[in-house]
Amino acid sequence: MAISGQQSINIGLPNESVGSDSLYTAFTKTNTNFGTLFANASNFNTFTANSNSGLTTSSNATSGTVYFDNAGVKSLIAGTGVSLSGSTGDITISATGGNANSGGTVTSVAIANSTRLSVTGGPIVSAGTFNIDLATSGVTSGTYAQANVTVDTYGRITSIANGTAGGTVTSVNLTAGDGVSVSGGPITSNGSITVTNTGVTRLNAGTGISLTSANGNVSISTLGGTGTVQSVGVSSSTLTVTSTPITSIGTIGVEFNTVPVYTVAAKPGSGVVGQMIAISDSTPGGKMAFWDTTNTRWSYVSDDTAV
Repeated sequence: MAISGQQSINIGLPNESVGSDSLYTAFTKTNTNFGTLFANASNFNTFTANSNSGLTTSSNATSGTVYFDNAGVKSLIAGTGVSLSGSTGDITISATGGNANSGGTVTSVAIANSTRLSVTGGPIVSAGTFNIDLATSGVTSGTYAQANVTVDTYGRITSIANGTAGGTVTSVNLTAGDGVSVSGGPITSNGSITVTNTGVTRLNAGTGISLTSANGNVSISTLGGTGTVQSVGVSSSTLTVTSTPITSIGTIGVEFNTVPVYTVAAKPGSGVVGQMIAISDSTPGGKMAFWDTTNTRWSYVSDDTAV
């Protein structure tokens, strides 16, 4: 900064005393000027900001200026739940939420450890994060066979051990019944057995027939039938009849009776009306005979003579 009171030495023309101070006066002024300089000179030549003061320093040698800058808090801005009495200078910070605008009273938050949970990161006194993990139960992780397991009331496995095989079956197979085929067996470790229906797999209604369904338990009914006949049969004393009576659908067999063959000596002693026999030793052989009720004998058909 400028220093007042500087003494100026008057200097005239060279080698002229007119207009010039005497040596005494000149040296006196010089001495006065130096005295003033020393009296106003600063005892400080190094300016250093304290590391905790929030200040920094810099200088300009040309202008002889030393600069002090604020490297700390320059202003405050009120956030949520906070009010400020000002932005610079002495500032009062107040809480505006909870507990009658005095803010909360909680100063520390922690989570207690237990045998079931492991907690780290606490206590939190300003901001932070809790890390919560399941506590180990003492069970060794791995794969177990036919395991015996103990589970506590919190659903944790507290003990586990390999068990013994549950069954003694070493092979499984299927035997096919009527209308069924089986493939893929026997199974001795793992696999699949295929069972196929080789019988009736589906019913389709034809003409005059109704079905309650195509599969499962099926009822089959006729449609539109008005007949009252429930049974048809055939009987005969001279014909052979088979497959009689018929009560639903079928065929009745009707054939001529087979004529028994006898010799003259071995022919039956009697017969009935319409009964026929063959005589193997007749002349000529193989003549037919009938029971002749008029003469009560066997008579040849060809000439009515007695056998």
